[in-house]
Amino acid sequence: GMGRKTIARYVAMTALCTGEHAPCGECLSCRKIAQGIHPDLILPEHSGKRGGFSVETVRGVVRDAIVAPNDGERKVYLFTDCDAMDILPQNTLLKLPEEPPPHVLMLFTALSPGAFLETMRSRMTAIAVRPCTAEDCRRALTEDHGISAADAERAVGACGGNIGRALEWLDSKDMQTLTRTVSQITEALAARNSYEVLRLMAAYEKDRQTAAELIRLLDMQVRDALAMQYGQEAFTGCDRKSAGLLSRTLSTSRAARMHEAIRNAWTALDANVSVKITLAALGGALMQ
Repeated sequence: GMGRKTIARYVAMTALCTGEHAPCGECLSCRKIAQGIHPDLILPEHSGKRGGFSVETVRGVVRDAIVAPNDGERKVYLFTDCDAMDILPQNTLLKLPEEPPPHVLMLFTALSPGAFLETMRSRMTAIAVRPCTAEDCRRALTEDHGISAADAERAVGACGGNIGRALEWLDSKDMQTLTRTVSQITEALAARNSYEVLRLMAAYEKDRQTAAELIRLLDMQVRDALAMQYGQEAFTGCDRKSAGLLSRTLSTSRAARMHEAIRNAWTALDANVSVKITLAALGGALMQ
């Protein structure tokens, strides 16, 4: 929700624009991209339960890359949400980013550079995307999306400067319940109340996808709590107040252990380990 794909499309529009000042937003190429119909902006399809890219899809891109563009001088391949892109498809693709045809531009979006093999990262230029300020988020919600000031304030309180996630939060009662639960877990961690941590997590032991989102939000809370100890105000989690409570009890070493426990839980869910066992193990590990 922080605009990675929006920025990637802006780069693609800049590359394919035929106007005087790229991206002009007015030429035929820019209008086609805005409408999602430009033949030289190719978005490879996701596949599989994890939403990655199949080897066959990647091979198709490699074969297609040598073909000349349809409308202009370039073709742009935009691989979105690459966090679940497996090793084999990356290795299959590797030669293309290393020695692309002159007319080919490749763009990738992911939550972290760690989604890619080192051999892939060495062939890329990384651009970091960060949340905007809370004030910018409020302005975008109220002025660009017609959200009331009161609802915008609630969304910013739960999502910080992440505009996309704030919109998702406002549209989803389930997301609002989840963020409230993560806040309660954060408070229980601050109080070292292991029973409450396990009780709250148990509500999600039958839903792998939501459990993964809970774990991701919890990791952001730990990050915010540690940042507060160093006087940093950057807010990425879902509740500043509970992160502040955790910050008072959090040492750097404990934060590192908690992050490692969360990362292990994420890996376990990704490997199809029982959600119930994963959350129970995480709850215990977070209290160490």
